[in-house]
Amino acid sequence: MTTPATVPAAAGDARTAVAMRLTPAMLRIGRRIRPSSGDLAVGHFSTLATLYRYGAQRPSDLARIERFSPPAVTRIVGALEERGLVERRPSPDDARSTLVDITAEGRRLLVETRTEQAHGVAALLTVLDDDEVATVAAALDALEKVAREASNATARGVLEATAGSRA
Repeated sequence: MTTPATVPAAAGDARTAVAMRLTPAMLRIGRRIRPSSGDLAVGHFSTLATLYRYGAQRPSDLARIERFSPPAVTRIVGALEERGLVERRPSPDDARSTLVDITAEGRRLLVETRTEQAHGVAALLTVLDDDEVATVAAALDALEKVAREASNATARGVLEATAGSRA
């Protein structure tokens, strides 16, 4: 039986062929490494990671960076704030606006969770021999470039638009 992961891409479309195999593999691995520490939902963890990486954000900018609806960001920020993982403060640029930032406890939990995830992936990698681990390691630079560009392109657009609206 042919499944979406085994459907050959159009001739010459190597990127689509890789994507068809990579997507389900990433999803399966992601499900296996859900951290138990902190009991964070994926959206909560992602929001903390964004604040850690880009610094304090207005909720509307956070919604655009994360590609969440504004009501979803309101709920996520409220839940994270309740747990002491983020804090709100007045924006120095606009008295009508607030900024959301990660707290020291949020940073600690984020690092702890990422460490736990890394241990989970390391355990999964034990099924590979040394040559296969080297192959995966060699591919990481390219995968990290893709992830970084996807993340930076979204954030860059939001941050540039925000800076332009304040000028």
